[in-house]
Amino acid sequence: MSVVSELIGRGAVPEGYKVEVFDGRVIMTPQSPERDWTVSDVKDAVKASGIARERVFGDVLITFPGENDAAPDLTIVDFDAERRKNSYSCLDVLAVVEVPSEPEDEKDYVRNVRKYGRFGIDFYMIADPFKKMVTLMSEPHASGYGRVAEIPYGEPVGFTLATGERVVIDTGTFPTRDAGGA
Repeated sequence: MSVVSELIGRGAVPEGYKVEVFDGRVIMTPQSPERDWTVSDVKDAVKASGIARERVFGDVLITFPGENDAAPDLTIVDFDAERRKNSYSCLDVLAVVEVPSEPEDEKDYVRNVRKYGRFGIDFYMIADPFKKMVTLMSEPHASGYGRVAEIPYGEPVGFTLATGERVVIDTGTFPTRDAGGA
């Protein structure tokens, strides 16, 4: 992972792309405007809930001991999360939000579900512009999540972090996209 981190640090990744190492493969994905707008809306809602901006960020490296690291689209960390250069430990993560870059994205819907659940991340939210649906997962366990709720775009999504902070997100402004890319 250090080679990819070094390339990113030197600006070797083209603007508008996200680079991750997943299952030993380097994945470089162009980011869509829908992803950016959705992440921005979620970040605004999280900050409006009273959570300090220092605890909310996107595309920042999260380390997973013995596993591939990740840079989720949006991460909320605990009050006492310890920054390690430009990364945080998954043990400090309270919630993660991902916006799929393609329909039925296996990374978001299968691999991340297992990994985030296994490492005890309390909430995993997928805001899917193709399905026009938010999938909110909670009750993490060794192979995923015990509770899964699907909320159509237009309805509010709410959850209470382990810190007691309540986050409510208005999904009515989330952009949509058809599977053909338009």
